[in-house]
Amino acid sequence: MHLIIPGNGPSAISLSFLLSGNRPYYNGIPHSNEILTKKLAELKNGLSIVEQDLEYLSEGLDGRSSNPVALLFDALLHPDADLGADNPSLLTWQKDDNHVIPHVVLGKSIPGGSWQRMDGSMQTLSLNTWMELPSAPFREWLAKKKRTTSMNNRATIADVKNYYLDFVNDRKLSPYFYDHHTVTSVQKVFQLRSHVDGESGEVVPCCKNVKQNHSYLWEVRGYHYKPSDHDDVNGNIVREEFCFVAPNVVLANGTYDIPNKLGVEGETLPNVVHSLADLEKVLKIENLHPSSDPILVVGAGLSAADSILMSMGKGIPVIHSFRCPPNDSSLIFRKLPSKMYPEYRNIHSLMKGTEESELYKPYGNHKVVEIKENKAFIQALDSGAITSLCVSFIVVMIGSRSDLSFLPQEGKCLGLVPKWPIDSKHNPIDINTLSYESNHEPGLYAMGPLVGDNFVRFGIGGALGITSHMLARQKERSEPQLATE
Repeated sequence: MHLIIPGNGPSAISLSFLLSGNRPYYNGIPHSNEILTKKLAELKNGLSIVEQDLEYLSEGLDGRSSNPVALLFDALLHPDADLGADNPSLLTWQKDDNHVIPHVVLGKSIPGGSWQRMDGSMQTLSLNTWMELPSAPFREWLAKKKRTTSMNNRATIADVKNYYLDFVNDRKLSPYFYDHHTVTSVQKVFQLRSHVDGESGEVVPCCKNVKQNHSYLWEVRGYHYKPSDHDDVNGNIVREEFCFVAPNVVLANGTYDIPNKLGVEGETLPNVVHSLADLEKVLKIENLHPSSDPILVVGAGLSAADSILMSMGKGIPVIHSFRCPPNDSSLIFRKLPSKMYPEYRNIHSLMKGTEESELYKPYGNHKVVEIKENKAFIQALDSGAITSLCVSFIVVMIGSRSDLSFLPQEGKCLGLVPKWPIDSKHNPIDINTLSYESNHEPGLYAMGPLVGDNFVRFGIGGALGITSHMLARQKERSEPQLATE
């Protein structure tokens, strides 16, 4: 085993695809960036992009990622995508079984990561081509399934989930994927046999005063189950523990594990939910109707907007509380083209009061201060005035973060800001932007939202950087060392 990957979303799937011997080659189509085209024309013959100088190729590229290799991979896969173009890829793919890097991908559910937990009827924020994995055009997959997209070229989440699952099966990646495996611990362990515990036979964890150059591996522990595995006597699902050891670990577990909380009294009451999935259950199970008390939605992002759309779509009245003014320049709605995202434009218009609906009432520049059963109290940030609201349910949508509880100190030692929790926007994991290796823990890598790449089209860039770095290290180890006097 050379590499362990906690997380099985699109970033991890793309990495597994490259690690399993699939190599991208430049096909000769010119890019609109003349400098990049010139560099591509200079590539070493017979070598894939993985084996080229990624630092040189990615130098000078700009876009919606701070990671240059992600920008390079995106420029090759989706040329001029940010300009609205739908140009063909500059890459062709070849399978090379001689360059397979042994690895495992550990996922809490089936391949697709957090996408598998989302409401399938909703549309993706990104264009359908931006959800693609390497070598598999989304449009071709839709055609095979005899599916179509909307006029604005946005796919449904159900299609995206199935596309990711089919990719793993069609590309024969299933042997690398361990579904329903939950990671509970990732730690360094001694590599030398002399450091095996005499009684238990287990490898002893590294102590804090180990020298920096001491040889160690990464141990990944957790538990797994199969939905069909039950204890016939008690009816409980059978859990089994697992343990993998490898020299490298890639964190690819996304940022949707733990919803952010308001931190107010009453937030743990049963009438408070923190996810679209839980809201969907409420709308299905509870006897809510247009004359019911409103649902209070808290937050000013896309998830909050989705909650509003879902509730109003069922005819349920909504009260919307958000901290910022409705015309705040930082609102995501202001950055979305209205023609491509009409539903979000409508929500923003309702927030501003330029459009009205009998099912919607906004409270901009307010915060929630207390929650009680069937009641919530919000406070105006400017005047301090308290408003009491009668509500049936409260939906808190103020972002989420990764569950890194399996790491020492929950990964707080890995961020750009030391000792602070990892956050995809404000404190991503501090990496070498070419190799995606941690700048604090050699052998530990991260990709996707954990390093600030929240869009799929940029998150998969880590696959190129990590695979390139792995191959370079393998080559270094295989080359004979010159003797020194």
